[in-house]
Amino acid sequence: MKLLFSLKYVFLILLLFGSLALVGDEPDPLPDSPENQMVVKIGPLEMDAVLVNGGAFEMGDNFDVGDSDEKPVHEVKLSDFYISITEVTVAQYKTFCRETNRAMPLQEPYSNDDYPIAFVTWFDAQEFCEWVGGCLPTEAQWEFAATSGGMSLKYPTGNEISRNMVNYSGTGKKDRWKKLSPVAKFPHNILGIYDMAGNVYEWCYDYYKSSYYSMPGYQNPRGPATSMFKVLRGGSWYHSEDEMRCSDRFRYMPVARVSFVGFRVAWDPKTAPIKRPPTNPN
Repeated sequence: MKLLFSLKYVFLILLLFGSLALVGDEPDPLPDSPENQMVVKIGPLEMDAVLVNGGAFEMGDNFDVGDSDEKPVHEVKLSDFYISITEVTVAQYKTFCRETNRAMPLQEPYSNDDYPIAFVTWFDAQEFCEWVGGCLPTEAQWEFAATSGGMSLKYPTGNEISRNMVNYSGTGKKDRWKKLSPVAKFPHNILGIYDMAGNVYEWCYDYYKSSYYSMPGYQNPRGPATSMFKVLRGGSWYHSEDEMRCSDRFRYMPVARVSFVGFRVAWDPKTAPIKRPPTNPN
């Protein structure tokens, strides 16, 4: 009887530690707002956004590990802009479709409302952005936000990367999702912006040209005049560690609908339809 009694308690202890381990592997819940970051509500959906203070930064492959289209590294000057702290979600896009009387694109069967919208063309994404009073971020705005205002960062969350920080290429550690994950399940960058690496590639405003960085004119650049392709940034669940770098550039035809492409929104502070003024949780 004593032996059975002891085994019973050993089993309960093991069960308790196992439960704690499972809890420890769960992604952190989405905070109400990023720590130490002023958050505004913008547009008809009252989307959470942060102000990115403009300035000059060195755009391109500062670590000399990228492709030729990430060079030469060049100085870019940007004005202030707002950017959404998460990728546009399925729920947000559903509302847009309902309010504008358009068909909702088919999503992955597991994609709930808190997952990023995917299978949207560049045109779909830009129309959503205009509906909420904004625009797709330019490629320069995107990289400036990813590097938390032009810091020398290889990845949005630092110079190292792991599946504790990003949803990419397979599973492991905190990343338990084989494909898409809900938004904001991994750490945000210094500016309080989530998922700028991994989950879904993000459409940018610009046309893509591999030699664009060699062209003059780096004050609020908006890309080449025309091309077959539009710029994608940030990597996705489908891609490797290398594509998670802040300076990595990718391209796709703007009419494409794929499972690893979504977007986020940028706004001009002078015209942004702010619904609620900045709030600081602290």
